[in-house]
Amino acid sequence: MRVKPYTLFVFLLPGFTIVGVLYYMLIWTGVVSTTDWIGMAPVWKFAGFKNYIVLFHSPRFWTNLKNNMIWLVVFVVPTGFIGMILAYMLDGLPRLSKFVRPIFFYPLVIAPVVTATLWAWIFEPQNGVLNNLLSLMHLDFLKAGWIADPKIAIYCMIVAGIWQNFGFALVLYTAAIGEIPRDHIDAAKVDGATSTQIFFHIVIPEISHATIVVFSLLVLYTLKVFDLVWVMTGGGPGYATEVLPYFMYRVTFRQLMVGEGAAIAMIILLMSFVVLVPISKWMMERWAR
Repeated sequence: MRVKPYTLFVFLLPGFTIVGVLYYMLIWTGVVSTTDWIGMAPVWKFAGFKNYIVLFHSPRFWTNLKNNMIWLVVFVVPTGFIGMILAYMLDGLPRLSKFVRPIFFYPLVIAPVVTATLWAWIFEPQNGVLNNLLSLMHLDFLKAGWIADPKIAIYCMIVAGIWQNFGFALVLYTAAIGEIPRDHIDAAKVDGATSTQIFFHIVIPEISHATIVVFSLLVLYTLKVFDLVWVMTGGGPGYATEVLPYFMYRVTFRQLMVGEGAAIAMIILLMSFVVLVPISKWMMERWAR
């Protein structure tokens, strides 16, 4: 059926409008990042790359960048693989999976602020649940400062992030595994393949399309994580657990250094391209083989 140009335009207009607004805001942020805008009122005084130079000479910025890299490595890989392995295990236990799968998915629908509050209570160094349990089990030597310790506080937040998000990976991988032709797996079993061999040589290659989606979205999550940092540690101790989105918020809305905050936003955008484009290209090449 031939679609009239007017009808096509009406249906495409909302999508083009939203995309247009997003690109406008992107360009606007890029322009602001080159200004000397400080305060609530707009200051369109061109400053070139001054804001970027200030950031690159700031130890706090590099600490935030390092923390984002820690999130990228320690959060993304375990979250994705936990979801993948659980999806494969539950696929072989259909009766059990009906009851267990929703339990794993529930943390995802909890508000991040609630999750952060819950885990802050668990990791609280004085009267937290974890230290109290260790005392009851006579394992006081394992007690620690947790979110009050600058060396391990960020890893406590990452544990909370993994707990909340691995259900997302589980759901996507469950759907992807369900689409694998059963005759592929049955033929491998007839040939004497073990469950481990089936997982690595059949399941993982067959669900590569889901892996692209899962890992890409998890990477984006690490580049915009804010709630857990805000509630659990407030970026502390000091600024040991700050990440770039939290730093951007403080610089822009607390210190009112809008130009510098926009520069941080552009750096986050650049990081998303630098990280996601090679990952997606590599995974899509493997998928096409």
